[in-house]
Parts: sequence; structure tokens; C-alpha cells
Amino acid sequence: MNEGANKGILVATSGYGPDAYDFVKDKPIELIDGGGLLYLLEEHTGLKAKIVMPAK
Repeated sequence: MNEGANKGILVATSGYGPDAYDFVKDKPIELIDGGGLLYLLEEHTGLKAKIVMPAK
């Protein structure tokens, strides 16, 4: 919003907590979690993917 963007999309490989949803309320920001990311990837490219977190 400070830079004049009409919309923002924040993508995470996991999920978001309640504070994130409270923050974006009434703002032009879309939150996409890991499941949503995988869905969009398959929907738009036909690729079936999974998110694998590295071992610690």
C-alpha cells in the first residue's frame, strides 16, 4: 500500500496464524498457504508437487 500497489499476495509453504488473518483484514492482501500453493501449481501447470521440509 505504501508503494501504490493495488494488491499483494503473500505465499507461505505452511500456514498462517490468526494474527496474519487479522492483519490482512480490510487490506488488498491475499494469503496463500502451502495447500493453496500446491493447488494453484497443479491447476495452472498440471504438475503434481509436494512440499518437503529439509531435515534439521
